[in-house]
Parts: sequence; structure tokens; C-alpha cells
Amino acid sequence: MKISSDTLKAVNRLPKKKREKVDAIVRRHVAACQKNGFQPENMERVYIEAVEMVDLEERFPEPVVEEIRDWEPARHYDQYVSPKAA
Repeated sequence: MKISSDTLKAVNRLPKKKREKVDAIVRRHVAACQKNGFQPENMERVYIEAVEMVDLEERFPEPVVEEIRDWEPARHYDQYVSPKAA
């Protein structure tokens, strides 16, 4: 598993928090590959895509949804009415 010096320099120049996120993504990818019985072919591509993923997550973060329900849904229970005998 080789990584070019340019990619290594680019990863090392990242801010600490961003580099930690990239490393976490790479570790998860490598662990998933090993779990499935193979080694990743191109670690350089894995690092590049991890940096791109972190950039996208920073640009478009997941929306935080806080669901506060102080109301109850309206419920209506129909009661069975048997047909009347004529």
C-alpha cells in the first residue's frame, strides 16, 4: 500500500481536526476491507476521497433535527355497530 509524497504532504498540511476525520474514514475503510477478506488496492485514492468527503461534510452538514412534541395527535376510534334486524 503506497501513498505518494504529494498526497502525504497534502494530508499532513490539513488542520488537526480535519486530519483526524480523514484518518478515521481511512481506518474505517481499511477495517471494512479486511473484514471482507481483501486489502484496499489504492490507498492514495482512499486518502483523496476521504479528504473530499470531509470537505463535503463541512460544506453541507447534516441538519440537526430536534423533535419536540408538546401535542398529541387527534385520535378517532370508530365503534363497531352491528346491523339491526329488520
